[in-house]
Amino acid sequence: MKKIRINHPTKKVIGRISIPGSKSESNRLLILKALYFPKLQVSGLSDSRDTQYIQKALTERSSTVDVGDAGTAMRFLTAYLALSGREYILTGSSRMKERPIGILVDALNRLGANITYLEKEGYPPLQIRQGNLSGGEINLDSTVSSQFISALMMIGPALQGGLSLKMTGFSVSAPYIYLTANLMRRLGFKVKVLGEQIRVEDFIPKPPAQFQVEPDWSSASYWFLISLLAQKAEIYLPGFRQYSLQGDAFVSGLFEPLGVHSHYIGSGFRLKKGEARQNENYRLSLVHNPDLAQTLSVAFAALRLPATIHGLQTLRIKETDRLEALQRELYKAGAKLQIGKDYLKIQKGFDEWEEVHFESWNDHRMAMSLAPLALLRPIFISDPDVVNKSYTSFWDDLKKVGFVIEEI
Repeated sequence: MKKIRINHPTKKVIGRISIPGSKSESNRLLILKALYFPKLQVSGLSDSRDTQYIQKALTERSSTVDVGDAGTAMRFLTAYLALSGREYILTGSSRMKERPIGILVDALNRLGANITYLEKEGYPPLQIRQGNLSGGEINLDSTVSSQFISALMMIGPALQGGLSLKMTGFSVSAPYIYLTANLMRRLGFKVKVLGEQIRVEDFIPKPPAQFQVEPDWSSASYWFLISLLAQKAEIYLPGFRQYSLQGDAFVSGLFEPLGVHSHYIGSGFRLKKGEARQNENYRLSLVHNPDLAQTLSVAFAALRLPATIHGLQTLRIKETDRLEALQRELYKAGAKLQIGKDYLKIQKGFDEWEEVHFESWNDHRMAMSLAPLALLRPIFISDPDVVNKSYTSFWDDLKKVGFVIEEI
């Protein structure tokens, strides 16, 4: 397996980095464009592997659609293909076949879809045949994945009578539901979100001529970590909106007390390392922002700060079991983590390590959250190409600010 060695000789990070387009915005816009606005011009699309899977599925006419390990593509395409009137097999990687999708399939079948399981009940691969979908009211368990809700919201305008969703249980990753709603509103759809109730009208507006995708806040989070661990940091990230639709814009508030200050300048913002506030024990919930968990865990371990992060129940069913992966990889540098069903606790920070070889666990966020540790000491990371799932230029961007990366 490919492995790289990463080092940063000066420990100073100064530069301008153009983050790729938001994967979350891109994937939603592609589905909405295919359903309603074929002539809509979308600029700044993500070049992530997940987005490429969706683009391929929407442009090719194969009856078998393989989305690899792209969970968003699996969920969004399940709803999209159920409307298509054609027969498809929707499948993915071996890990994808372990990720539950029964809640979404059940909801679609209640609306008139014709979807069956080809292997294990409640999991991909799926057989999708022509159905007869119509609108109505659906109760949906929102404790598993917000992507199930977003997938249904986006097909809502195509259903006669529209769609009413009642979410039951505590909604995980709620900002992604609001992202879907706000993105649809910007395009002219009629969407209401009132507490646990979502209403999508069967109204298809006149489309705008074009839409600009904002850079990806989840990808920007690694630059907050880089700024934190550098001896000196001044990074400018262009293209970000001060009032973003993306939930992970929350990251700026999480790193502020740790000493990373962000200031909007022109059409972007600058990151600068400053003084941290004193806090003996951090406690926070990332139930709405689980993609930030790995970045924050590495930050707390590097600063040797005791911390407890709750709301991580979805991390067990991501590309890998991210809680176990964090516990095992950070232990290699001397950190001790206690993990539970939905939380992790940093009990001890990093030691003075030498020649640590980190595994990426086939998980882009593991690789990118560990890479900034090269600002402390040289490290090794296996399977570096895994970052292509969301941030294809990640390693090149690190080189622009002084990281030395060698393939082993």
